Amino acid sequence: MTTILIALSTWLHTLATIVMVGYYLFTGLVFLPVLERKTHGTDLRDFLKGVSSQIRPYFGGALLVFIVTGTYLMLINENYLGLGHFFSNPWSALIIIKHAIVVAFVFLGIRAERIYAVKISDDKPEILQQYRLSLYGNLALGMLILLLTTIAQAI
Repeated sequence: MTTILIALSTWLHTLATIVMVGYYLFTGLVFLPVLERKTHGTDLRDFLKGVSSQIRPYFGGALLVFIVTGTYLMLINENYLGLGHFFSNPWSALIIIKHAIVVAFVFLGIRAERIYAVKISDDKPEILQQYRLSLYGNLALGMLILLLTTIAQAI
């Protein structure tokens, strides 16, 4: 049963990662460039707000899955030495760094959606640029999170 639970937790954790990182990959590199050629200003803003409202439940679900599966996978890992032993071994240090990046990832995502996306307009093109940079930043952070996760699994 434990092997099945570990496999299921790992799969769900990976699936949640795909939801989160995939959104920024798709939006930043595919969706937004196509939309910018077809719509501008408030039309683009309204469209992005609609997309954001559709994806929000999936993000919430992914965060819940991250917390539950991540906690379980961390607690059963032989390298986990308990709370307060953050830098006791390379794995613990890596996990702390990864979690700090995850917090930055979530913060940057909220900032992009709540501050930049809602202010996109024809008379403020710099806001769209800031939104785009936030998307790229989250994509980079997401890729870094995946890299750190892979390294932690190899330790």
